[in-house]
Amino acid sequence: MSNITPRLCIAGGGTGGHVMPALALADAARERWNELQVSFIGAERGLEAKLLPERGEDVLLLKMHAVQGVGFMHKLRVLLWEMPHAVYSIYKYWKKQRPTVLVGVGGYASATGVIAAIISRVPVVLYEQNAVPGLVNRTLARFSKRIMLGFAEAQAHSKETQTVHTGNIVRTDIANIQWQQHTPPCLLVLGGSQGARFLNQNIPQACVSLHEQGKDFSVTHVCGGDEKQRADIAKVYQQAGITAEVMIFCTNMPDFYNRGDLMIARAGAMTVAEANMVGLPCIFIPLPHAADQHQTFNARSLSNQGAALLAEQSEHNRNTLAQLIADTLFDTEQLQTMHKASYLMRIEDAKERQLGVLEEWFGKDTLKEANL
Repeated sequence: MSNITPRLCIAGGGTGGHVMPALALADAARERWNELQVSFIGAERGLEAKLLPERGEDVLLLKMHAVQGVGFMHKLRVLLWEMPHAVYSIYKYWKKQRPTVLVGVGGYASATGVIAAIISRVPVVLYEQNAVPGLVNRTLARFSKRIMLGFAEAQAHSKETQTVHTGNIVRTDIANIQWQQHTPPCLLVLGGSQGARFLNQNIPQACVSLHEQGKDFSVTHVCGGDEKQRADIAKVYQQAGITAEVMIFCTNMPDFYNRGDLMIARAGAMTVAEANMVGLPCIFIPLPHAADQHQTFNARSLSNQGAALLAEQSEHNRNTLAQLIADTLFDTEQLQTMHKASYLMRIEDAKERQLGVLEEWFGKDTLKEANL
């Protein structure tokens, strides 16, 4: 008998759109397989550098930069210097014991983890949260055993046959929320983990215009940024006499979603998945310069089914947004229609689907064999 411990390594991060799905998968896997040890590979410059140590996670942080949207010399430095050193750091990190399987969740740290796994003959599973695969996952897909897809639409952008539509795991406390209408209605504004300048500048002014027209509603606005930005936005609402709560970061997302009748938001994969799970009517304004326009594809997955509205940032200003909000927030029939369409699209068993993929390496029979 040997004492080989099953190990899952999750590589990638950078933004909340990669880090939060990685944590959801890790927590689900540990809950299913008590003996499983989980470690992470991330970047010193990513959100994971703060969040994972705070959680007490085993994480290797690498000195890595992105290669998209940068100059030729910068790309050379990353590809010829940073990446080889990062791969070697991972190789040393695994010297005592390699992981049983590596899951790449996207982001520039994911590439080094996948390359190290290939060199070390560690099975690779890729996890694509968005409706269109990112550069890392497109490039490395051929080397993976399985590719988990958060959106079924991503299949159309993949030539690989080993894809599995799993959906994105939504936290249980959020999944338990079901949308309902309020009197007066409440508008939610969510710009993502980094905030959104366009939303912060235009939505408060649009709301002022609606209030001046005699519309009765409240606002809950997550603005990102710092305290000065929060205070400036809150002042706009306050001076107009609009009931509003403005926060830099929301620590209670179930309560946030439970308040809303309509949400205006960017279209990150997890924002879309959570709104979909709640059945929350949304107006998605995708980040215009998001890599591969993935936010537009994410939003379109719901808008094509009548579960949300897709508004291109370049086509709107505070005046057109005021009209769009008025036409939606105060139309109870349209809100009900959007809610029903969204609710029908929910993937309630995303956790079971993702763990089903990992069972090939961590299922009961597999773990017994590993200890023989």
